[in-house]
Amino acid sequence: MFRKPKRNFRQRIVKNDSDDEPAEPMDTEEADFQPEPKPDRQKKAKEKKKKDSSKSVLSFDHDEGDTSFQVKKSSHSKKVAKLLKKESQLEKQNDTKTTVKTENGSSNVKVEDTQKEDVENHIKKLREDFLTMNGDDAADLEEPESDEEGTFKKMLKRGEIPDATTIHQIRKRRQLARDMGDFVPLDDTIKHENTKSRLIREDDNDKSDDEDERIDFSSNEHAIERQKVKENFLRAEHGSDEGSDQEREWEEQQIRKGVSAIQQVSSSQDLYSYDQESQPADAMYSNGYPSNGGPIPATTGGFPEMPKMMLKSTEDLTLEMLIKRLKDRLNTMDEVNRSHKQEADKLEHDIEDSQMSIVNCEASVPKLEERFRFFQEMRGYVRDLVECLNEKVPEINHLESRMNNLLKNRSTKFTARRQQDIQDQCHSYMTNKSQVVMDANDHARQRRIAEREARRARRRRMREGKSILGHHDGLSSDDEENQSEITKFTQERDEIIERSKELFEDVVDDFSDTDCIRSRFYNWKNQYGDTYREAYIGLCLPKLVNPFVRLQLIDWNPLDEHCKDIEEMRWYDSLLFYGFNEGQPIDQSDDDNKLLPAVVEKIILPKLSYIAENIWDPLSTTQTCRLVKLTKKFLRDYPTVNAQSKNTQNLLKSLVIRMKKTLDDDVFMPLYPKSVLENRNSGPSVFFHRQSWTCIKLLGHFLSWDNIISTKVLQGLALDGLLNRYILLGLQTAPFNNETLQKCQTIVSTFPKTWFDDLDSDKTIPQLETMCRFLMYAAQFINKAIDTASDMQRKDLKDQLKQISKFLVNIHALDHAMKLSE
Repeated sequence: MFRKPKRNFRQRIVKNDSDDEPAEPMDTEEADFQPEPKPDRQKKAKEKKKKDSSKSVLSFDHDEGDTSFQVKKSSHSKKVAKLLKKESQLEKQNDTKTTVKTENGSSNVKVEDTQKEDVENHIKKLREDFLTMNGDDAADLEEPESDEEGTFKKMLKRGEIPDATTIHQIRKRRQLARDMGDFVPLDDTIKHENTKSRLIREDDNDKSDDEDERIDFSSNEHAIERQKVKENFLRAEHGSDEGSDQEREWEEQQIRKGVSAIQQVSSSQDLYSYDQESQPADAMYSNGYPSNGGPIPATTGGFPEMPKMMLKSTEDLTLEMLIKRLKDRLNTMDEVNRSHKQEADKLEHDIEDSQMSIVNCEASVPKLEERFRFFQEMRGYVRDLVECLNEKVPEINHLESRMNNLLKNRSTKFTARRQQDIQDQCHSYMTNKSQVVMDANDHARQRRIAEREARRARRRRMREGKSILGHHDGLSSDDEENQSEITKFTQERDEIIERSKELFEDVVDDFSDTDCIRSRFYNWKNQYGDTYREAYIGLCLPKLVNPFVRLQLIDWNPLDEHCKDIEEMRWYDSLLFYGFNEGQPIDQSDDDNKLLPAVVEKIILPKLSYIAENIWDPLSTTQTCRLVKLTKKFLRDYPTVNAQSKNTQNLLKSLVIRMKKTLDDDVFMPLYPKSVLENRNSGPSVFFHRQSWTCIKLLGHFLSWDNIISTKVLQGLALDGLLNRYILLGLQTAPFNNETLQKCQTIVSTFPKTWFDDLDSDKTIPQLETMCRFLMYAAQFINKAIDTASDMQRKDLKDQLKQISKFLVNIHALDHAMKLSE
């Protein structure tokens, strides 16, 4: 990735010891390698190196062009090299002469043999001269040798490569001598610390570059001689450029083999030592050759002679050890054999499985094709269905919104009219006559009063025709409309319903009929149930049928007397038995069995919450009864409608919000003096009792939500917000009579009995203490009246006391009942 910077190499100056011959680069083929210099010669080389260190420092001023390296050699080695060069030239000339003579026939063989002998004799002579000329220096520095070193040198002279054990022993001996301090360290480099040069490398400080120091390749001397003999032989045999190329190639191969052999000897030292210790003596030779690849030593008695170190390592072996090692080897081979057998069995088993899978796959191709076509069709159908619903859902939302607004506006109109009637009656029955005279001129109010009295008269005649007993003014709901309003409402409602029926006229039945949609997904479940469950279709179906159900529920108003029940609708019949197979048990974990409860929870309850908050009138007895009945049915029949359901919680919140709104806006209790209320037929008295009975009716409507709305919330609305705040206040201001007892009886009858089942003490619930005090005050008033009453009146008064005591017992006010009995 990055370029390497150029390096400047200092050109090494080659010095020649002899004055008569010039220095010249040494040819690699003619290089003469001398034995390793001894310590005395190394000392002289170190002193000479220090003197010339300043001259040999690397400089950046030298030219980069000449970067040749030359091997320094002594004068003697140069003379020998020249002799070898001359001999090689003579051999080339003899080769050319020999090739000319070989053309004459049978004389070729004799000439070649004679030439080979001359070459060998000449090389032998040169070698003896070389050893003789270098032997003096070596003899002076020779040290006593050990047996291993003597054996090592003898093997080198014979041209043999020593085994790893011998090399290891010699290395251990040298390491021991080095540790004892009587061995010259190999690293003889001197760092030039005081030099001023910018770059100093360890190569320049290495003393191995001294002029008198030579590279020791004596261990491979015989191999080099044999290589040269072979070169001469091949040169004499071929004597051509092609032969010289082959010789050069062969020569390079032999050099690489020699170097790699030396490296292998050093790297496999530990391996050879382990083999000699672990293997038996007869295992070290295979087919007459040593296991380490070395030459076969001289034999005695028909067995190969092992090296000394090998003999030492095998002297401690016993027959039991050999048997144990053979057994271990056999066990290892058995384990390998077993693993191979297991692998073979596994491969055979895999082949059988593969063949079976091929057969099965070929047999399942038709089914897979059918399966693929089915899912392609189903994917296209679902995609088209979703696109169709995306077009129709906005219009469904618009129609549903129109219908909700229509019903909401009518309910708001009834509420506003009732509130206006209350205000008109308050103004009409004011004690200030001037105000009454001024209001009599208000024609709009007079018209409203006339319409109100007409509606009341029609309801009165209707009750008389039905023979309804025990009715009081204020218990009926004023929800009548005139004919024009009815016509307008009906016309707009019919228009919405008609448009909802025409919405899917441009769509085929497969995408507009719930029966067709159900059959599509039902076939998917029967044919490929696993993919049906993996796609969670059971959870998606409620959302998929949502637009169709909402479209059929546009005109659904459970507060209306003529409203159609959802169980009678078409969508309900289509989804009723979805997921049910006759004769099979019902799977509780199947989401399809929860389809209808999910539709009720996700579609019906949100619509019912809107109706409860915006359309329901809590003062209407019929609407309240229908809504309470429907809610209890959903809670009883559909398991998804429970306290943990979010939509159910929203429904209950809507109910509470609507009841609070009625308490704030629609409840009114007028207060008049007792003298005014004693005349039961007077206008203020009629208005007072009407409002009193209306509040008692509303109390019953609130308490009808028991077991649906929490008890704490319901007691706060009904008792604190309505009974104690409005109803008891009106009872305390009115004179006590039989009508007051009827009101008390009606109030007590509306209390749920479950409120008093868990009470442990004799006291009632805290919110009814005000009611108990009023009843005790009425009992005291009756006691006083008994003293002055006649016998017939006294009997009636005592019956009233018994009723009051019964009221106290019914609301679990036992402490007050005991006081009254005393």
